[in-house]
Order: sequence, then C-alpha cells, then structure tokens
Amino acid sequence: MGSRSIIVYFFVFNLILILSNKVIAQQDPVAKQTLEDLIEDIASNTDEELDYTSLYDDLNYFLNNPINLNATKQEELEKLQILNDFQIKSLLDYVYTNGKMLSIYELQLVYGFSMNDILLILPFVTISETKTDDSFKIKYALKYGNNQIFLRGQEVLEEQVGYSTISDSALLASPNSRYLGSSYKVYTKYKYNYKDKIYWGITAEKDPGEEFFSGNNQNGFDYYSAHLQVNDVGIIKTITLGDFQAKFGQGLLLWSDMALGKTPYVLNVRKKNQGLKKYSSTNENVFMRGAGTTISIKNFNVSAFYSKKKIDANIQDSINNEIANVSSFQNSGYHSIPSEVADKDAIEEQIIGGNITFNHSWFKIGITGLTYTYDAELLKDTTPENQFDFQGDQNSNISIDYQFSLMNLNFFGEEAISKNGGKAFLNGMLVRLAPQISMSVVHRLYQRNFQSNYGNAFAESSGNSNESGLYFGIEIHPIKNWKVTAYYDNYEFDWLKFGIDAPSSGYDWFVQTDFAPTRNLSMYLRLKNEEKLVSQNIESGIDQLADQRLFKIRFHLNSKINDQLSLKNRIEASSFSEENESSSYGYMVYQDIFYNLKKIPLSLNMRFAVFDTDSYESRIYAYESDILYAFSIPAYYSKGTRTYFNLKYSLTNFIDIWLKYSQTYYSDKDVISSGLNRINGNIKSEIKAQVRIKF
Repeated sequence: MGSRSIIVYFFVFNLILILSNKVIAQQDPVAKQTLEDLIEDIASNTDEELDYTSLYDDLNYFLNNPINLNATKQEELEKLQILNDFQIKSLLDYVYTNGKMLSIYELQLVYGFSMNDILLILPFVTISETKTDDSFKIKYALKYGNNQIFLRGQEVLEEQVGYSTISDSALLASPNSRYLGSSYKVYTKYKYNYKDKIYWGITAEKDPGEEFFSGNNQNGFDYYSAHLQVNDVGIIKTITLGDFQAKFGQGLLLWSDMALGKTPYVLNVRKKNQGLKKYSSTNENVFMRGAGTTISIKNFNVSAFYSKKKIDANIQDSINNEIANVSSFQNSGYHSIPSEVADKDAIEEQIIGGNITFNHSWFKIGITGLTYTYDAELLKDTTPENQFDFQGDQNSNISIDYQFSLMNLNFFGEEAISKNGGKAFLNGMLVRLAPQISMSVVHRLYQRNFQSNYGNAFAESSGNSNESGLYFGIEIHPIKNWKVTAYYDNYEFDWLKFGIDAPSSGYDWFVQTDFAPTRNLSMYLRLKNEEKLVSQNIESGIDQLADQRLFKIRFHLNSKINDQLSLKNRIEASSFSEENESSSYGYMVYQDIFYNLKKIPLSLNMRFAVFDTDSYESRIYAYESDILYAFSIPAYYSKGTRTYFNLKYSLTNFIDIWLKYSQTYYSDKDVISSGLNRINGNIKSEIKAQVRIKF
C-alpha cells in the first residue's frame, strides 16, 4: 500500500466517522481511555522511557475514589495533574462563596472552566452532599481495605543473539557475550490501601536476561521493593517506611520521580509539592529507602527523612576487597551479564534531608536541605565537558522555594546552592490576561558547577546544570469548543556538553489546536519544531557546530461511536535536517479500535500502524495502550508496519486477566537492533500476560 493511498484512506475514514457521529446519541466518556489519553499527552513531548506508575496510581485512585468537589482541598486537586492553578483557586472560591454544588455541570459557572475541561475531569470527580468520615480507624482499615495481587510475564518471541547457544570455550573467552538468565521478564506486586490513609505493598521484578532462583539471584527476583505509608494521624501528616519518594519545591534539589516538563498542558509548569510519598515502581534508582515523616503544626509542615541503600557503580579501584573508588554510577537497573552483576550494589549511599514549609492562604515559603554520602569516592576520568560534575564521596544542597498569588498572578520559584558554591535559580509566573487567555513564563539559570544528584527541575537537558533558558506558554479559548495552546522555549548551554564541543544554544516551539464539537468527537492538529547547535565531524577532524532541526506535524482524531466502540486515528510526519547533510523525512499513520463486549466482561483494543522514515533521526514516537501498569512508547523508524492486540477479561469480580501481543515488521531490514539484542530477521514480536486478584 503506497503512502498516498494510506493518506487518502485516512481522511476518507475520518470524514465518514465525523458524519456518522452526528446521528449517534452522546454517551459518557470512558474513564480508562481518558486516563490513557492524559498520560499520552504528558508522554508525547519526550523521547525518554519514563515510568508513569506514580501518575497512573494517583489518577487510577481517583477513578475508583472520585474527589468530592464540595469537600476538597488544593492539595488533593493538585494530584490530578490536570487543573492549573487558576482553575483550582476558582473552584475552591466558588464553593466557599456559593455553597455546595448541586450538579457536576455547575462547573460551567466556575470562572476558567470550559466544557472540554469539565469532560476531562469528569471521571475523577463527584458531587456529594454528605461528608465522608475521614478519621483514621484501624478496625475500618482491617475490614474495608483494598488488596490486589499482580502477576505479569512478558517475552520477545524471536531469538536474540544474547540468548543463542555458544560453546563453553567461546563463553569463557568472552563472558559478556551472552545473557546469564532467560529471555522472559517477570513482575509481581502486592498492594493494599485503605482510602488514602494506609498504603503498603511489595514489588518484585526480574528483567530479561537476569537470573531467576539461580546463580546470582538464589532468592528469586533481581529487584525487591517494599513500602508502608500512613497518612493523617493527629499532627502526623505522613509516615513512610521502606521505599519512598521525596518531592519538594520546584525540583532543583529533590524530585525523585518522573517530572513533567514541556507538555501540551502549558499552564502546568509549576511543580506541585507532594512531599514524602510511597514508592512502588520498578525503576531501581530514583527512590529513597529508609524512613520519613511530615508533621503539621498550625501553618507549618515539617518533613525529615533518612535513606540508606546500595547503588550500582562502575568499580575502578579496591584495596583488600574494599572498594576505594568508582568511575561512575550505573542507572540502567539491568544485571544480565557478568560486568553488570559486578556493578550491582557496589557502594552504599546515605541521604539525610528535610523541609520546612510555611503555608498561608495566599502564599507559602519553604526551605529544603539534604546531604548525601557514599562509602567510596566517585572519581571520573576528567574531560573538558565533565570537569564541573560531582566527584568525591559527599555533597550537600540547600534551597528556598516560594509561591504567592496576587489577583490574576501566581508567582513561584526555587533558588538553590550546592556544597561547592554552584547555584541554580528557577522562577516562574502564571497570569490570566483575560477570561479566555492565560499565560505561563519560566526562567531558569543553572550554573555549570551546580551539583544536585536528585534534582529534576524544569529543563531542556536531563541534568540541572550548565543551562539557562526562558519559556513562554499560552492557552487561548477563542470560541466555543476550540482551544489553542502554544509554547516557545529558548535555551543556552554556556559550557561544553557530551557530544557538543563548544558552548551551544537552541530553541523549540509548539502549537496545538483542539476542536471538540461534541462529547464523542475530538481532534487536534499539532506542530512541533526544535532547532539547536550540535557538533559535526568534518574531514579535517575539527568538530564544528552545525544547526540541527527536527520538525513534526500531527493530526489526531478521537471518536466514540457508542458505549461499545471507540476509535482513534493519527497521521504524523517528521523532517530532520542538519547543516551540510542531506535531510531525512518520515511519516506514520495508525488506526486504533477499542471495543467493549456487552454480554461477556471482555474489552479489547488493537492498532495497525504503517510507517516509513529515511533515518532513525526522523523517527516518530507513539504511546500504546497496554496492560495495567505497563507503559509502551515505541519509536517508529525505517519502513514497515506495527500491530498489537490488547485484551482484558474479567474472569470474576475478583480476577482480571490481560493479554497483549505486538509485532513490528520491517520491510527494508534483515537485522533488527544490535549487540546482544540483535535479531537476525525482519520481525520482532512480544507477548505480555497479567493476572490481577482483588480481595
């Protein structure tokens, strides 16, 4: 099928869809699909494989325990990650001034809420006259707690080089040439919660290639995690034991979790302080292990925590079997070949930290401090680009963060310093220019010698150092059912970066127009452009900076035909160019079908995608619907098709089963991937299965 035929099919199909949708009665939105759409919007602006478990947990909790808008607080509404600061303030002021809402659609009278906004939050909120009993009672926790057990397995079906047979002599000569364990991935989790008062659970995972009840993992899984969190016991706001996250301020010092950056939600650039919180994900690095607590005394929240855990590191030198120094920290979490096993839990990390925040009705201010110590020194091979990076065995940070409101203005920021004197500044503003127009501004200045091992603030690059930038975002509701969002971000790196041999700069802009004529039909057109300077090798051997540009355009359409059938369609094109090099182009088209059977408790969705790109640089990413608590955002590159089928069957009210099969076919390849993951062929298939037991 040629590209022109595919595009014609796509638009003809959409036209039929739009016309047919006009004669179908409107239905309530599907909650799970709404949740996945939100995560896709957040994931769409990053090429990183991030873990969205924490965000999914919060949203999924509110699906099952909707927020009562007549008895909510700012902190609870912020956890939705959907409403901006103006909407939260308007909603709370409306209820305070006018009394309890009588209907959810009374939100149309709240300043700053469009019908699109109301439909977006509808699955997560409710209206109730009665106030629930939020007191902490052990007998209720034991009787009414929610228990869930997850068992999951997944595997690539084609043989990868790392699992192929090899002679003993060849393996002895090259021990890292084969994986130690089997090719399947195993995941299990037990989780318990009683409302939002008590959480506890255990998570265990074996990655592909890791040993299982053998070799280096005689006790089963390669990774174990456990947590306990208790909320709102007298003046104690939170107690966390085991594995937990710490998120304070704007993330310059502490944000040990996924952080939202540049997304289509251009007004949600301020990080919502979540403090101490349980950790139940499978990222083996970005968490604390120990204990922490937050107490609330009048207008003050005081938090303190201690963490002690082993971390992976590349051992450089040891004395009498004692590790003296390491050359780098390892963050992959994989322990599937001997060299990775040798790096596992190589050194010990201790962290002591705390935060004091004063909350007022229209402003708050906080102080955060922490120190971390390692039982071996980090000694890197110094290069021009990394000479300002952290080295040694101890570091400490302190910061001040603030937030205050003034009429239609909301200011926020954080200013931080590290032990070596390096400084970082982040300041922002949200302003409502008119009822239909709101704007956000973020300025950051991170000095090249600022060192923060657990920072994750707003930035273009992954680290919060060697960067300055100015971001502008705007959201406009020009007429009913239409919304326009846009941002522009200009940034500079005043020192060398990895792969860039001189100070450099860049900018990117984003524009999206959303149109939702009915509750069952929505669409958007998105344009995204990024231009930056990168090092370019030339024949003389002297690396020079060259302009690099990546432009993408996307049209996406969602349609709910009825209670059983929903469809998604997308076409996206990309263009990549670099100075003195030939340009590359690509496109991707997909059709998603979601279907819920009436007579049996079975739901299914599938995708058929066609893609064609000239190079990996013009690749296109697309979020996939997956089994619960699994996330997939594959890159579409080269030429071929991708198909997946995802089924969920509720065996009883207590047992749910998921099954997903996906396959990517490359018409122009004989080999897929490289190294130990290489597949000799042009098809890559994967299967996932999961069981959830509730009691």
